[in-house]
Amino acid sequence: MKIVLIRHGETEYNRKHLFYGKTDVLLNEAGIQQAYLLNEKLAGMSLEVPIYTSSLKRTIETAELIFPSQKKITLKEFDEKDFGLWEGLDANQINEKFPEEWQKWLSSPFEMTPTNAENFSDFQQRVLGCLEKMLQKKQDFVIVGHLGVLRVILKNWFPEYEFWEIALEQGNYTLVEVGDLITKVIEWNK
Repeated sequence: MKIVLIRHGETEYNRKHLFYGKTDVLLNEAGIQQAYLLNEKLAGMSLEVPIYTSSLKRTIETAELIFPSQKKITLKEFDEKDFGLWEGLDANQINEKFPEEWQKWLSSPFEMTPTNAENFSDFQQRVLGCLEKMLQKKQDFVIVGHLGVLRVILKNWFPEYEFWEIALEQGNYTLVEVGDLITKVIEWNK
């Protein structure tokens, strides 16, 4: 099975380095251009396959611009992790408003859950549970998703990578071949 993973295009929240997961924002002009560029990059591939997105506007908009004539399937299970009271804040603002939480999160980001945020293990279980159902269909597909979601997927397939070192640039794609016993990256950030 071949799976294409695409991170949504840039938003103003990305540009400003804000924490956001459930905050539902649209692409900015750079994000729109990234999606059009991906449309051109992927034009040579035969991708008449299911296109999955999260339920958030930034992934849906990215998918619409890349694959305008194909049906998209939105799945809440692929929504980004909710950052609770940290939503819409940058690192300095979080440190100022929640200094104790911030320091704990910096030292143990997978164990410490910000106030009103989604627990990382619940987020991971939600994403991987949905992915497993998709893989059971034994067909190629595309996921237009969020950085956290795509990192969870790739970390699951490639445990030798550290979660934070998995780089997925906006405006690029990762093509992965998944088999019964082996998973390999065919193209990463091309």
